[in-house]
Amino acid sequence: MKRRNFIKTTALASTPLLLRGIPVMASSEFDSLTLEKMALSAINCGKILVIIQQNGGNDGLNTVFPLDQWSKLFNARSNILMDESSVLTLNNNSSTGLHPAMTEMKNLYNNGKMMIMQGVSYPNPNYSHFRATDIWFTASGSNQNLDSGWLGRALDIKYPNYPTAYPSAEMSDPLAIQIGSTLPFSLQGPNMNMGYSAPDPNALLNVINGITDPAPNSDYGHELTFLRLMKDQSNVYRNVIQAAYNSPLNSGVTYPTNNKLADQLKIVAKLINGGLQTPVYIVNHPNTHDTHENQVSSTDKTQGSQAVNLTLLSQAIGAFQQEITYMDKEDKVTGMTFSEFGRRIKSNASMGTDHGAAAPVIFFGGALNTSPSAVANTAYPVSGMIGTSPELPTNATTSSQVPMQFDYRQLYTTVMQDWLCMSESEAAEVLGGNYVKLPIFESTLDSTITFDDVITLFPNPSSDGAISLLFAEVVNTNVQFTVFSINGSLIDNRVAYVTDKNITLDYLSLASGTYILSIEWNRQKVFKKFVIL
Repeated sequence: MKRRNFIKTTALASTPLLLRGIPVMASSEFDSLTLEKMALSAINCGKILVIIQQNGGNDGLNTVFPLDQWSKLFNARSNILMDESSVLTLNNNSSTGLHPAMTEMKNLYNNGKMMIMQGVSYPNPNYSHFRATDIWFTASGSNQNLDSGWLGRALDIKYPNYPTAYPSAEMSDPLAIQIGSTLPFSLQGPNMNMGYSAPDPNALLNVINGITDPAPNSDYGHELTFLRLMKDQSNVYRNVIQAAYNSPLNSGVTYPTNNKLADQLKIVAKLINGGLQTPVYIVNHPNTHDTHENQVSSTDKTQGSQAVNLTLLSQAIGAFQQEITYMDKEDKVTGMTFSEFGRRIKSNASMGTDHGAAAPVIFFGGALNTSPSAVANTAYPVSGMIGTSPELPTNATTSSQVPMQFDYRQLYTTVMQDWLCMSESEAAEVLGGNYVKLPIFESTLDSTITFDDVITLFPNPSSDGAISLLFAEVVNTNVQFTVFSINGSLIDNRVAYVTDKNITLDYLSLASGTYILSIEWNRQKVFKKFVIL
């Protein structure tokens, strides 16, 4: 990615504002243009997304433990694995446990306010911190280099003249707020003026009139002009942010001390309470998760850098969720954690783990699809978890990786469509294609989703590309049939009128492999896995 172009197209301009000593950056544009697209669509949606970035590559197997794979896990990492009895168990989920530092998150899970997404990655993952973060931010494939981010790809379509004349009457609040001292990677570089305070009212006139102070007519001068304008524009949001922050909030929630992540989330809570319409907040875990060595203590494997990191995460999220509950906004605010990659299955000789592939992603909030009765007999019947424990080899090698179960873009398209009120076509435009949604939010419960019972698919495998479907009862309506690759990419989409209980579909053009068929009719949706020989 070209840094200078990325700054011009995706910079999240910082506001020169400190709240409790923490810098707060606000903008009508995002470090990720896809984030921008989501926020623009979400303005009238009333939903809020809080993203927690865990920089460095979090070890998923020392966060979410596969209890049903314990012997294989012990074989792979006996030098860092705690005793099984130390792992926190979860309600209605005998296969999975949490690190003992995650007490608050265990309570959220047991109360239906947390969801674990297992095995999130993408095909041919990259193990470079910078490149992997780039991929997550831009929603690109491992072989793509995009110049815009996943949260605002359509900015030039809706606001082609940005940042001229913003904020406006229709958009008085920032679309995104970045909180914390760690700036998005798109701003790391020539950003010396992004934190500069400009109290002079003439600076605000510069934004309104789209002008900046004179600069040399050179590449450097053009960059300086842009950064000055972004800095001045950010000052416009100062008053609305301060007003929201200073709005009274007497919840009585006690945030943990010496926890910079909690400090950031407390600011987010106060801004939400103050009525700020900002739909997306980004906060950063203060510690690195790049634990190549000393991930655990040699004398107590429940302690060490991983325990410290997860304690900060769990306590911060626990306090934040309490405050959101007090505000009666549980159904309007959801959070999502992510790290640029996971770690290897096998630990190294330095009591750490090296860069790996898939890892769990955690959602938290009060509008998640975690009801045991709602998920029973569906594709993902374990309440509070989508996917299964990662399948581990009996004797892992140094190259063994946690297998991917879901493409991270499936999470993105679900967030965009089911949380931030975007259409399927808008989400596809942002991601460069269609990806299978996942039942993360309660909003997906208006249809019955299952793999079995309702429809029989045969022959499976198919040797000639033809498959037949037998419905449990007469359908007599239009049915949408959508084929996805096992990684979630859209392969084929068609609609056919089914007049009886059966239909035969011709997929002669499909290459040999495993596919997912989505069948949707009368507010019902069924997923069937099939194989073409």
